[in-house]
Amino acid sequence: MSGRSLPSPRRVGLLAAVVAVFAFLLVPVIIVVITSFTPQSFPGIPQEGLSLRWYGELLADESLLNALKVSLIVATASSILSAIIGTIAAFGFVRGEFPYKEQISTIMLLPMIISPVITGIALVRYFGSLSLPSGYPALILGHTVLSLPYVFLLVRSELVTYDKDLERASRVLGAGPAATFRHVTGPIISPAIIAGSFIAFVVSFGEFTATQFLISPGTSTVPVVIYTMLRTGLTPTINALSVVLIVVMLVVALSSRRLSSA
Repeated sequence: MSGRSLPSPRRVGLLAAVVAVFAFLLVPVIIVVITSFTPQSFPGIPQEGLSLRWYGELLADESLLNALKVSLIVATASSILSAIIGTIAAFGFVRGEFPYKEQISTIMLLPMIISPVITGIALVRYFGSLSLPSGYPALILGHTVLSLPYVFLLVRSELVTYDKDLERASRVLGAGPAATFRHVTGPIISPAIIAGSFIAFVVSFGEFTATQFLISPGTSTVPVVIYTMLRTGLTPTINALSVVLIVVMLVVALSSRRLSSA
């Protein structure tokens, strides 16, 4: 009798594990999206049809819209700063030779390792000694410190495997340092820079713990506002705002993938 052989138990178990992991990750997100369309006054699965009521409430809430604006501004500015500083630092560590290079490189990764609470307290004390006001300046610089290691790691990894003979060939053909970087080095490492920048944006956009120490009246970010709303009462407006954040993250992820592969 001919026919297709049954899948092995190992293959079935692996498939079941993959499905379970995806379900664990995606089901909560799907529930948040569905409950954001409820017409009821509390988060729940819509029983009487779908409604955009809470998206209207979101658009009418100036504090939420202001928090979304602050988050976008801070995340964009900090990701740009992280891309510039992280790329320059990566070049310095890969191309330069100086004492304790590996130790200093490890120190640069500390914001990824230590608790954001410690980082937030340290930033507040340091910014206070510099008389740097809280709000946008502290938020942008603080988020740059938190997201910088991601750009640094990606660009440094790209430069470590980079073929320096390409630059030498460009110099032999008469190109200067600026032209060599623009036409040879830059295009090769640009996917790492772009990917690092988008990761920095996502890290900044979702940062909550250290952000609490850096905000000022009028410059609260979305995660801080969501936490405050959860303490005062759970409404579907939070679900609607969460869906907006999900959409922003998806757009950022897809844009990063598209630009990195271009």
